[in-house]
Amino acid sequence: MTRPRRARQLRRPWYAAGTAACLLFAACSGCAQILHALGEPPPRQSNGEAELARGAAKEQSGDDRGAIEDYTRAIQVNAALLEAYANRGRAKGRIADDRGAIEDFTRAIELTRRGIDDYAGRVGQEGASDDLAQAIEEASHMARLNQALAGLYIDRGRAKGRVADEHGAIKDAGQALALTPGLAMAYVVRGEAKTGLGDRQGAIGEYTQAIRLDPTLVDAYLDRAETKWALADYPGTIEDYTLAIERNPHRARPYVGRGPAKERMGDFSGAIADAARAIELAPALADGYINRSAAKGKAGDDPGAIADATRAIELDPRRASAYLNRGVARMASGDSPGAIEDATAAITLNPALADAYVIRGVVNVQTGNDHGAIDDFTRAIGLKPNLADAYASRGLAKKKTGDLPGAIEDYTRAITLNPNLADNHDDLWTVLMVMDQGSAAAAKELEAFIRLGPNTPDVRREIDEVKKKLTTRGQAEP
Repeated sequence: MTRPRRARQLRRPWYAAGTAACLLFAACSGCAQILHALGEPPPRQSNGEAELARGAAKEQSGDDRGAIEDYTRAIQVNAALLEAYANRGRAKGRIADDRGAIEDFTRAIELTRRGIDDYAGRVGQEGASDDLAQAIEEASHMARLNQALAGLYIDRGRAKGRVADEHGAIKDAGQALALTPGLAMAYVVRGEAKTGLGDRQGAIGEYTQAIRLDPTLVDAYLDRAETKWALADYPGTIEDYTLAIERNPHRARPYVGRGPAKERMGDFSGAIADAARAIELAPALADGYINRSAAKGKAGDDPGAIADATRAIELDPRRASAYLNRGVARMASGDSPGAIEDATAAITLNPALADAYVIRGVVNVQTGNDHGAIDDFTRAIGLKPNLADAYASRGLAKKKTGDLPGAIEDYTRAITLNPNLADNHDDLWTVLMVMDQGSAAAAKELEAFIRLGPNTPDVRREIDEVKKKLTTRGQAEP
């Protein structure tokens, strides 16, 4: 399965969150409004506005690099055109130039603060006004300027978070809240920063506060859902993605996120449906196919899982999870060479993918390469020391090579990690019997197997035979 990748993907800008700050920086009108608020006429088109307008048009069409070129020309014509810096910063963020974005947002912040200071100075020189309407208008201008400045701090804070400057992001969010108390996006920025710092519970608190302030803020639900996923709170993950979908059913991201949570809860049909909806909304996105291949594999549809994983690889050949999913399905369908090939490809792309070593190890056991399997399981355990299946599988491989003490050690560790794995108890008492390590120990594992194992005629016959052997040795029956 896969989770939605966020590192290089910008969501909607701060001004789309429904705050009044959008009055200043929405497409091309922001500079004119700020200058009007400062008591000056808007600049003529010859003062960089034409380049600014072309850049905004390209940005709207998705041509961020072209937009950056036009915004740069606008700045060359008019170095004080703050909206050009703000827009260029957002465009740079979308092409992964986050440090360049931070520089642009910093310049826009400097220009806005300078404008606020100049405006405040002029108002102060005029003296107190007896005209209530004029005083209200002046206060309104200053509020809008503060809201615009708060939005720039939000933009810069998010960019700082993307370059792992979490403390800087939190500081910028605090600046935004000082200017505009109750700004929901500031809490989202703080939540993202706390997630980066590993404080997931703190992050959930920030997202929850953002939702209280603005229940329509979809990003807050999405971020909280991802944080709950990291905490293995799958019902909570599903709940938050569902709330996000209710508010905007046309984004692929919540379906990409909700599907794996449904899969973890055993709702394979629901996971497949969510993946299908993600594919419908974003057919060029590999994540939907990766998720659907995983869910189909769990549901027993190996051909469907292979087809979806193959499509994901066609769309994004660098996705290790797509090869892993196809390898699992190929292993289940009996294609051992294909499974090893895909697991190896996944490892090449992501050497830290423990599950890929497990899959390759299992196929190596099946094909008689027990020593290769032991090496794979050992690598998997090194990456995930609490991976019970890896210990159990390595125990089986060790048993086949004649390393019975090593097999006992691995089976025991697997059972310690997951006492509910019946096959581990089955294998352990078998090894104990072979080594004649004491019928009492074997009886203990047999008891666990009887309690946990499948109630089939073959198992019952096997249990009866072992009971007879144990009784013959003078031990009490389990």
